[in-house]
Amino acid sequence: MNLRQLRYFRAAVEQRNFTRAAERMHVAQPALGQHIRALEEELQVTLLKRHSRGVDPTPAGQLLYTRSAEVFDMLERIRKEVIALERRQRPAISFGLTTSLTLLIGADLQLAAARDHQQLTLSLREDPSFLLVDAVERQELDVALAYDIDPRPGLSITAALKEAHLFVTHPDQAPAQESVTLEQILDFDLAMGTERDIGRSALARAVGVAPVDLPIRYEVQSIAAIRELLMRGSAASVLPYGTVARELAQGTLAARRIVGCDLESTLYVVRRSHSATIKEDRPLVELALDMVLARLDGLAWRLE
Repeated sequence: MNLRQLRYFRAAVEQRNFTRAAERMHVAQPALGQHIRALEEELQVTLLKRHSRGVDPTPAGQLLYTRSAEVFDMLERIRKEVIALERRQRPAISFGLTTSLTLLIGADLQLAAARDHQQLTLSLREDPSFLLVDAVERQELDVALAYDIDPRPGLSITAALKEAHLFVTHPDQAPAQESVTLEQILDFDLAMGTERDIGRSALARAVGVAPVDLPIRYEVQSIAAIRELLMRGSAASVLPYGTVARELAQGTLAARRIVGCDLESTLYVVRRSHSATIKEDRPLVELALDMVLARLDGLAWRLE
């Protein structure tokens, strides 16, 4: 039994499909299958039940999957401890934030961590929610704050808070009233991210359609590009406050609360199951959540 076999086996369990597992591991499907069969032969037990729709773990396979997660988390902890000892560094926590959260609290979180948690080294990474979850899964991140994600095998996700989205546009095009309805929003030319974008997903849920079926005028997977379209008066959007906080303060954009529907997203804390760094990262996660709540001031609330 070797680590490569275990990694391939875990990918097959999580993807429930050899083809998708091979794509994820960047290996040919026959090679992945050969490694898993070799593992089964060595253990003299069937680990995966093959069927027309893909694969499912047998009881023995589920046990191996659970135990192997502990192995990989321990290996990651050993790696970090050895590096820290050799380089005389503090334990490093790799922490993922979405773009809106990075803009909202990223710099202050780094400064506060350096001041109040000097026993740790904080490394921040910015990405969309779905990429942050992938990075935690691949052990590139220890922990992440990500919006509106689905459960995945091998991951621990905890709902931390709810955040209301805002309708954002150029000040000259903003409705006179302090709030807008869903019907008013849909009358505007909208600039939004791709189908996995959190604002677009939240709007689609409120409308009752799939994200692909929303009437989007400009599809742009770039916060900077969306802001530029809004500041030119060419479009409006539904966005988290953090993505436009600076522009709202400067008066180059205007925002309205959305009423008559629950246009919200849930922020989750994402770690690997049996995370080896939870003791170290928990104070940083709580600090980040407290900062988010303070900055959003009424647009977000804790979930118990």
